[in-house]
Amino acid sequence: MARKNFVRDNVPLSRFGVLVAQLESIVASAAQQSPDPLLCFDLLSDLISAIDDEPKDSIVLWQRKCEDALYSLLILGARRPVRHLASVAIARIIMKGDPISIYARVSSLQGFLADGKRIEPQRVAGAAQCLGELYRFFGRRVTSGLPETTSLALKLMKYHEEYVRKEALYMLQNALEGCGSTAVSAAYTEAFRIILRFGVVDKSFIVRIAAARCLKAFANIGGPGFGIVELDNSAAACVKALEDPVSSVRDAFAEALGALLALGMNPEAQVQPRGKGQFTPAKKLEGGLQRHMISPFIKAAGPRSRDLRIGLTLSWVSFLQAILLKYLHPDVELQDFAMQVLDMLQLDASFDAQALACVLYILRVGVTDQMTEPTQRSFLVVLGKQLQSPDSSPAMKVGALRTLSHILKTLGEVPLEFKEVLDDTVVAALSNSSQLVRVEAALTVRALAEVDPTCVGGLISFGVTTLSALRENISFERGSNLKVDLDSFHGQSTVLAALMSISPKLPLGYPAR
Repeated sequence: MARKNFVRDNVPLSRFGVLVAQLESIVASAAQQSPDPLLCFDLLSDLISAIDDEPKDSIVLWQRKCEDALYSLLILGARRPVRHLASVAIARIIMKGDPISIYARVSSLQGFLADGKRIEPQRVAGAAQCLGELYRFFGRRVTSGLPETTSLALKLMKYHEEYVRKEALYMLQNALEGCGSTAVSAAYTEAFRIILRFGVVDKSFIVRIAAARCLKAFANIGGPGFGIVELDNSAAACVKALEDPVSSVRDAFAEALGALLALGMNPEAQVQPRGKGQFTPAKKLEGGLQRHMISPFIKAAGPRSRDLRIGLTLSWVSFLQAILLKYLHPDVELQDFAMQVLDMLQLDASFDAQALACVLYILRVGVTDQMTEPTQRSFLVVLGKQLQSPDSSPAMKVGALRTLSHILKTLGEVPLEFKEVLDDTVVAALSNSSQLVRVEAALTVRALAEVDPTCVGGLISFGVTTLSALRENISFERGSNLKVDLDSFHGQSTVLAALMSISPKLPLGYPAR
């Protein structure tokens, strides 16, 4: 009986059919002449475009021939750009045509990679990339093949060529994301072992990046089979990798660390895979933030300390974004995390500028920029209370003041609830014993004046009156009281200078006094 997708001689060639015929011609002549990469690239680009325009009936008619030609091109050893397009083309054809062929195609690719002989690396890379692409699109249909695909990834990790090992982990990442948490537990256990034992410590940085993306994929699908130990070990491996000499590796592991800790904070999102065996109930990763993000940040030392802190900063942002966007926590919870971030400056007696910059980045990108307007208003009061706390270090106060300025500019107004605590918070900080805190408080008052110009007159009148009183006191004071008055005198002078500097921007100007 004739096959359904058999191409009859009397059927006119469509644009898609012409491109398939050209592709078959290139593959057929490959024995005599290696396919030209540029020619293949252009042809495959046109083919993918034609798939989108072609009706389904025409795709089905040419599907088998096209799939076979693309498969042959891949296992001939096509270069990376060509094999990427060929892999995408196969997935697109199956998606738009007859999807039943996905099973045969996955099986043929697995069979090719499982061959006992050592296959030429370019051919292996092409087959692995195509298999990963098919899993990305159709993973839920071929979950039964995940254990074999995981075994193939282990086999490919033993190749000397770094691009083969990289493709093996990308294949594993696509398979994990495509299958989700629906495969058997043994597949996830083996995949996790491959990532931590081989991928994370690989000598090639591109393989380590691929390993980090696999860990992030595990977190994104709910960490099937993960318990507290696995989450803790994964996070510890990510923290260690944040001292990697290659910045792109650090960035990849920073994202993975944030995703893993966000999963650990949400046990209801952790899933258990199918299969036999005892599974412990999902539990919250208690102390995970302290162990893997706060303590390493505070204790960072040595030549890689700056890199480690930057990596942890990106991890914080990744974690906070996942908490809000993926796990849908209310944005008011960001206030509690913000206090934990500020606490990382608690022991900063030397006032490390880089540590402060990292904390400010987390507070801006991870916290305030994700808050709704009502939460930002209440957060102003929370930061004000932080300024009043006797346990706050100068660096913490500077961080709180800088964040206050950013929120005020974002809101475009001074909320009434913040005006009520202004004198006890920002104005009081003008007399702080730390010069840096006084200067930052003056800049915050300036930001407040820009947002609400009507308060400038009162602020300047208060500042001039206070300066006059302090000047009289200073002439009589001695000892510790003199130091306090001098600090206050400096703070009031600084805030007056800050207000005068923005006078051209104020529609009402400032008092003539």
